[in-house]
Amino acid sequence: MSRPDADAALVAAATARLASASGTGPAAAVAETVVVVADVVPPAFALGAVEFTLGLPEDLGRAWHRSFTRTLFLAGQPGTVVSRHPARHVAADASMSWHGPAQGDGLRDLSRLLRAFRGPRPAASVTRDLSVLVPGGPAGHVVEARMATAGVGVGDYLVHLHHLLGEATLRGLIRRGDTVRIGHAPHLDDPDSRAALEPGRADVVQTRITHDHADPGRLRLYGVLVSERRRS
Repeated sequence: MSRPDADAALVAAATARLASASGTGPAAAVAETVVVVADVVPPAFALGAVEFTLGLPEDLGRAWHRSFTRTLFLAGQPGTVVSRHPARHVAADASMSWHGPAQGDGLRDLSRLLRAFRGPRPAASVTRDLSVLVPGGPAGHVVEARMATAGVGVGDYLVHLHHLLGEATLRGLIRRGDTVRIGHAPHLDDPDSRAALEPGRADVVQTRITHDHADPGRLRLYGVLVSERRRS
């Protein structure tokens, strides 16, 4: 695929994502989630992101989806934070906690209490291919995801993966009982990743596309998830 064709495919996929989110209901106030990070443990983070999203009431899930799963990552100790700011979900290893989604100033006190989580280390330094089982349902379905790591810091990696998993879960591409496998590559320019951008596969694919950190004038595919669930 030529560079112009690749750019056009990314624009089309990003536009489809915007349409999917805006189609969940009428415009409303922005709903934001806060994740408090004590340590970066990718399997615990991935499973926590899915379980947090699955546990949202339907109205909050729609509001967060319309807000494009907006999330703020803060550095802190969940065990200390939750005593003053109740969490909706805490990772099994207590490395992270999820708060919200809330609209308006609902999480302002929490964001004032803690500093932003930066995570400047290269994502490749903490990422390994991983697999997590989402508890609570019939097992058997496998969801495949891949994340780009070249030029990506740990903080940005968390942002990209959280958007990918959150939106996929809100769309029903990840469900209870599913196994989510996450692979990594420097760039997602392989034939399978490019094929996932085809419009005809939009109902089984979730993407994370945003401006390239190294070249803000261009779009880059940072994550792709495919969930081809067999129909009964």
